[in-house]
Amino acid sequence: MPDTISARTALDLLPTNTYGMLDVRSEGEFATAAIPGFYNAPILRDQERHEVGLCYRLQGQAAAIELGERLVGPVRESRVDEWLRNTAPGSPMIVCCWRGGMRSALASEWIEERGHEVLRVEGGYKALRHDLLDVLAGPPAFRVLSGLTGAGKTRLLEALPISDKLDIEACAAHRGSSFGRLLHRPQPTQTNFENSLALGLRITQQPVLVEDESKVVGSLHIPEAVIDAMTNSPVIMLEATLEERCSNIYEEYIEQELNSGLEKQKLEEVALASTFRLRRRLGGLLTSKVVEQIHQAFASSDREAHMRWIATLLTEYYDGRYAHSQLHSTRSVTFRGTFEECRQWILEQYAR
Repeated sequence: MPDTISARTALDLLPTNTYGMLDVRSEGEFATAAIPGFYNAPILRDQERHEVGLCYRLQGQAAAIELGERLVGPVRESRVDEWLRNTAPGSPMIVCCWRGGMRSALASEWIEERGHEVLRVEGGYKALRHDLLDVLAGPPAFRVLSGLTGAGKTRLLEALPISDKLDIEACAAHRGSSFGRLLHRPQPTQTNFENSLALGLRITQQPVLVEDESKVVGSLHIPEAVIDAMTNSPVIMLEATLEERCSNIYEEYIEQELNSGLEKQKLEEVALASTFRLRRRLGGLLTSKVVEQIHQAFASSDREAHMRWIATLLTEYYDGRYAHSQLHSTRSVTFRGTFEECRQWILEQYAR
């Protein structure tokens, strides 16, 4: 019988990349709620699990187990082959299912019979999730990177070679603003977003550097204890000129998208849709002004034309909202400066 491992120890081992992390739940279960770093190769696929569950409800546990064995028996060897193919040769495996029950027990036995070292997670995914929820309920200390829209906060965060940082927008697959939807990557489920956050916050040596965010990132909500901790953390204020901010936004939202192969017409439709979502806040006149400037920019393919509608949104909408939020903020600003000045200061702090 394979040995077991606690959920906490399994999560401790996850960043080491020395174990193959296998989740044998069905595809549907995994898509809804998964631990980043685990790969999914079901012992019972969605349809098979549905049949077994129906049998359990109608005929009881013994009949359901028998049906499960009949369904998996013919494909047992191919499923073990799949599990082993997804694990580096010689690497031991850690296996979980929903509660650490029959599915992971059978998978672990089959893997061990092949002569491969394997450990089964006690309590399964539910125990892993419980440990991560504890992290979100009591998050570590933060340093918050703030600044006007387009100042380059995400770019600065990415440029810092420190371990105690977390890119919340990357976890959410969203850039935070009304224009922030990623066109090539859907947002995760709320549960998967929370799991990514918790893993990033789980083991830290110093305050975690994060970008300033609102409570909602796209369709996802930052857990209350995390947003409360961020709201009461010291701030590093990244400063940039209007021209620099417009240029940053143009490069990220227009230039990079077009270079990735997105059609100009599609990108224009996305920009217009994002503007119309703000119509109630912008008002009719400003909405019409921005829409016309967007049409002109995409018709001309001129960088400066794009800079105009970006500047209009920044100066006539986003900057006012940011200034209003700062009036109600009690956070202390521990440093302010340009991109390079902030980068150097942060590196000095985290070198201590």
